[in-house]
Amino acid sequence: MAPYILAALFLVVIDRVSLSILTPVPRAPDRTVPETGVDHEDLIIRSGDHDLGAWLLKPTGEPHRPLVLLAHGWGANYSLLLQLAEPLVSEGYEVLLFDVQGHGRNEPVPFVTIRHFRDDVLAVAEYANGRFPQRPILLVGHSLGGSACVLAAAEGARVDGVITIASPSDVVRVTAEFLSAQGMPGGILAKLFIPFWWRRAGSRFGPLTPSKRIHDVRIPVRIVQPENDNRVSGGHAEALSSASGQDVTLVQGAGHNDVLGREETREVVRTLLTQI
Repeated sequence: MAPYILAALFLVVIDRVSLSILTPVPRAPDRTVPETGVDHEDLIIRSGDHDLGAWLLKPTGEPHRPLVLLAHGWGANYSLLLQLAEPLVSEGYEVLLFDVQGHGRNEPVPFVTIRHFRDDVLAVAEYANGRFPQRPILLVGHSLGGSACVLAAAEGARVDGVITIASPSDVVRVTAEFLSAQGMPGGILAKLFIPFWWRRAGSRFGPLTPSKRIHDVRIPVRIVQPENDNRVSGGHAEALSSASGQDVTLVQGAGHNDVLGREETREVVRTLLTQI
């Protein structure tokens, strides 16, 4: 077989493997909003060419002025965030949840990158501003959702505060770490895949790297990191902290997901809500 044919086949294989890493597996919610018994609206929010499933959770009585917008992470859906959303609603805050394109109840898509996460956060923030003009908005993102919140704020989303929870500072770095944890040469593979990921993200990763963009965020930022996170290492929180000058709130004994239900995390959210 001619060398150029072998080279072409190699590139095709690399392209297919790199694509598979960007393709989320749909996951049904572990618990739905109706199952919470919380008063809510079932919404559809347009983001580019996609419709995003969304839910507005409402407290009893007149809500406090700040609105909380929660963004989930890669491969997850809104239901994971209910452990943070429900206590906030019980304390009088309206909470807007949504599923990123290709996740939850949304239609499957061929791939999802950090740019798509960012664009969906921007679209939901724009919807919130249109529906609730003059109300402060707090962006809270878990895992890749927190990275997207930083990027959205850096791109000018009209919000008043950002909280990242167990969020990557660099998507290439966190992917390399994930591959390494699976017993693969993560650093080598990530470098090999980068050009293919650029094409699907529509740009190089500089403008899509939270640790490089967080200095463009001119509103209050808070960084929460679980002590026992086995998906996003503490080094990511340290990188975000170094770039922003903001200290990290370390939640002792918490893991990547259960940090959302911890009182320490809720306290960070509550405190910033009283300040915006």
